[in-house]
Amino acid sequence: MSMYPQPINFRRIQMKINSHLDKLRDEMLNAHLLAGYSSHTIKRFKEVFKRIGRDVQSGNCATYDDVFWKYYGDKSKAVERGGRWVLGAIEYFDISGQLPGGVRRSKIGKITKFDLLSEEFKSTLSYYKKVEMQRGIKASTINVCFYGGISFFTALQSKGITEPSQITAQVVIDVLTDADGKPCKSGSYRKNLLSLFHACRDFLPCGVCDRIIGFLPEIPCVRKNIQYLTKEEILKVKDILLGEQPSLTTRDRTIGLLAMYIGLRSCDIAGLLLEDIDWIQDTISITQQKTGKPLTLPLSAIVGNTLYDYIHDERPAVSIHEVFVTLRPPFRRIVSGDCCNIATVIMKQAGIRTNKGDRRGLHLFRHHLATEMLAHEVPATIISEVLGHASPSSTQAYLSADFTHLKACSLGIEQFPIQQGVLR
Repeated sequence: MSMYPQPINFRRIQMKINSHLDKLRDEMLNAHLLAGYSSHTIKRFKEVFKRIGRDVQSGNCATYDDVFWKYYGDKSKAVERGGRWVLGAIEYFDISGQLPGGVRRSKIGKITKFDLLSEEFKSTLSYYKKVEMQRGIKASTINVCFYGGISFFTALQSKGITEPSQITAQVVIDVLTDADGKPCKSGSYRKNLLSLFHACRDFLPCGVCDRIIGFLPEIPCVRKNIQYLTKEEILKVKDILLGEQPSLTTRDRTIGLLAMYIGLRSCDIAGLLLEDIDWIQDTISITQQKTGKPLTLPLSAIVGNTLYDYIHDERPAVSIHEVFVTLRPPFRRIVSGDCCNIATVIMKQAGIRTNKGDRRGLHLFRHHLATEMLAHEVPATIISEVLGHASPSSTQAYLSADFTHLKACSLGIEQFPIQQGVLR
């Protein structure tokens, strides 16, 4: 039981503070020094260790969560985030003997929507995750359905429903449609719920899942119009990536060029290994993370030269197999989220997509490559191979956005009788 007042719905499994706190402190601070952390950061950890030691001795705190709620809880978001980061790093080092490396996010003092669900809803979602992992379903696919289930159950709980057997047709309609009876959720949202309840048939009482599935109204899957890059925006981006005096780091330029001219996905750029590059043949050979299929692509001079400059001149000398690493210590390989941030930096430097809600991301560069090939009448099958699609049908999204060729296929309306004044 927590020794410091915490929210009533807080149910995270809390870890007791290490009884050998001085030893833990010395080991972690030494690890910070070896990893190249700044003196400011090390000083911050020293202060927190001192604070934890006082509270443990006085009996005020027994867990890292106790410390969080005493000093950081109910403060500003920035203070909470800072406290969560430093205490989470200490807890992680206590468990694993390793520094978190900037990727892992701590859940200390964090209340999620999952925490607020009833035990019945939580056990249903936990079973879904377990059974789908056993079936070998991709973690990303499982997570999409899992979080969709959290959203659905949260909405049901707000209407007084606390377990699946209580779900009725009317409450499902209320959640999935608006006051006018129109769908307020997407077709993909409905598909995720179908996957959730299909997987839980052996867990919930007989017939409950099939009954809920029958309550789900038909919602068509509609592909949203994506805010693709315009010709003017592309020229500005290329000017930044190819300029003689680039305002970007060589790493960020290289990543932008790989997406723009090679068409690699963010996950494959982040996972690119040094041994994947064949400098003799001027090729990159990878196993795609999304499809699991091998892909070999040629390295153009523009991309190859910049990639070489990054590895030879800018990349720190670290024993990391991935090509792209962080700019500052402690050095680690980048992840897909870092690629998204780099795309934002590139667009900001180019002076585009600076408004809140603007579409950003390296996938827009990849889309540009596809439409450029279409504009030069490259067959769709070849485009599919270059982009590494598992099925040629995946290229349809790019075909449907090739407005130049679509206009050429349009029909005139002169031959159709239209009442005068309709098109005013």
